Amino acid sequence: MIKFKRYYTALRRYKRSKGFGIHSPFAFNFVLKVLRERCQYYAYDDIHASRWQASQLATSKKERRGLVSFKYAKMIFRITSHFNPQSILQIGTSHGIVSKSLLSVSSSSKLYTYLGAENQCNIYDLVTRDVSSRISKFDDIERASNVYYNSLNADIQPFIVINHIGRETKLIVEIASKAINSGGVVIVCNINHNQLIKDSWKEIKSSMSHGMSFSNEKIGVVVGYKHLPLQHFSLWF
Repeated sequence: MIKFKRYYTALRRYKRSKGFGIHSPFAFNFVLKVLRERCQYYAYDDIHASRWQASQLATSKKERRGLVSFKYAKMIFRITSHFNPQSILQIGTSHGIVSKSLLSVSSSSKLYTYLGAENQCNIYDLVTRDVSSRISKFDDIERASNVYYNSLNADIQPFIVINHIGRETKLIVEIASKAINSGGVVIVCNINHNQLIKDSWKEIKSSMSHGMSFSNEKIGVVVGYKHLPLQHFSLWF
């Protein structure tokens, strides 16, 4: 049923992804110049090398599970580069590729990460070794969130990436909604691979009173700028 829906809406989503029917200048630029950008970025080679390293270190099927694609690692880098946050909260980790993509934007940025149940710490630590001094790791999501928010200046908008979640769905939705209400940005990955994440994505969108969401039903991005009208874009990217 889900696959049928994706095929049924494919043409409309593809047209939207080319900019047709998007009237907001912000959304038009974000879709074409960030989500669908095809130009080479300076960090792509390093991200590719990190992913190759992780794939070589993952020797079992269990360890390879959740290995993010190079395509989505690049996209996460582009989104992060567009907003250029100096402080980032990552909820759920696996092999460290997303963490490297996030920290590749700026040499001064810091990452607060809740490891979560899907983490591959032995691989994560090796892949992120060269940026480990900028990563604060937590086993408790509430502590990770509290320390992260305490690190933000009053005029800094939150930037949150949700990779994997377990039973903390209610709390994660609250954390994401708080970020959006503060004018922040939330990226939600693995929507199509995890029912809990899919349900959380729906709740996050339904809680919005302003801002824009962009999704291809695999990864979703919410930009909670307070001057943006409430709009949801279903796209192909």
